[in-house]
Amino acid sequence: MKKFCLLLIVCLVHMNLCAQDPVSLGTYRKFKSAVLGGEVTYLEHLPEGYEKSGKTYPVVFTMNGQNISQFANDAATIDNLSNERIPDMILIGISNTGVAGNYWSCPNDSGSVPGGRKFCMFLKNELVPEITKNYRTNGYSILYGQSNTGLFVMYNFLFDTGMFNAYVIASPMFGWCPGFFLDKLKSFPESRPQTVKKLYISYGDLDYVEVRKPINDVRETLSKFPSGLQYKLELIENSGHVPFSTLNNALLFFFSGCTMTAERKQLSVPEIKSHFEGLSKEYGFTVNPKAGVLFDMAYDMRQEQKSEQAIAVTEYLVSLYPDSEMYYYFLGTLYQKSGKTDQAKVNFNKALSINPNFEQAKEALNKLKSY
Repeated sequence: MKKFCLLLIVCLVHMNLCAQDPVSLGTYRKFKSAVLGGEVTYLEHLPEGYEKSGKTYPVVFTMNGQNISQFANDAATIDNLSNERIPDMILIGISNTGVAGNYWSCPNDSGSVPGGRKFCMFLKNELVPEITKNYRTNGYSILYGQSNTGLFVMYNFLFDTGMFNAYVIASPMFGWCPGFFLDKLKSFPESRPQTVKKLYISYGDLDYVEVRKPINDVRETLSKFPSGLQYKLELIENSGHVPFSTLNNALLFFFSGCTMTAERKQLSVPEIKSHFEGLSKEYGFTVNPKAGVLFDMAYDMRQEQKSEQAIAVTEYLVSLYPDSEMYYYFLGTLYQKSGKTDQAKVNFNKALSINPNFEQAKEALNKLKSY
């Protein structure tokens, strides 16, 4: 097992010293593929706290995992968005080198697509089961491809629709075989009428002509799809081939309901619960508002002298995230400010049960004893 990492250089200018600390983005893993006939490498990037959480997670499978800058961008995108706007996720980067480099998805002279078909078999029969076996996944998965691998993702979407829940395609090279994909897209609603999937396609205004020229025909065809498919085809301005904001925009599209917008922050706690219960039913796994968002909501309510609303939101917060001493301490201060001393003591003590050295909770309890 090898680690790959970037070096974060911390330069101490005034002392004319430099310290080098490795920052790990993930871990290389290898396994033998009977379908592809050789060894395959993938890279893992796990969500923060994965080792201790016990939770299960969605998985993003990204092609071209051997491209470190692409993988680093994808990992940073998921980490940043998961702070407030999307569920925590596992990222798996498939290294499309060696035997895993045969995924070509345009038809040959006989009309068959042996590379794409075999790579679909590899994903279904080997890689996805491998990830399911070795990681705590929840069954929701996304496939992401760029350029030529974007063609493969479209091929997988069209010919093996049941494998993934959502598909992300950056700058697909439709120009290599435009008639093949366009014809299949046109017949797709009739062949798969019950399909309910999500599809996001991006391209840049400075993109290759093989991407830009056929994209309008693809857009027109998608516009005639039935409502079962949720799709977005987006031109990203001032971008070339494979816009780096692709995964960011796709995840925000797929999980738009998870963002606590200004309007949603005005909802009552029962209404927020109902909203996220609906999302959980849609995605097939539990989705909750993020802890930091709820805490900020409660803090703002306290500042606005909305004590009861702040208490309700913080009670909801600790019910979802019961392992933080700070949240219980904050709830205790809200009860204390409202004159509910007994409830304040209960929550200060809960904070101390999590962290016996939490000085703020100790001081708060000592002050209450003097009353």
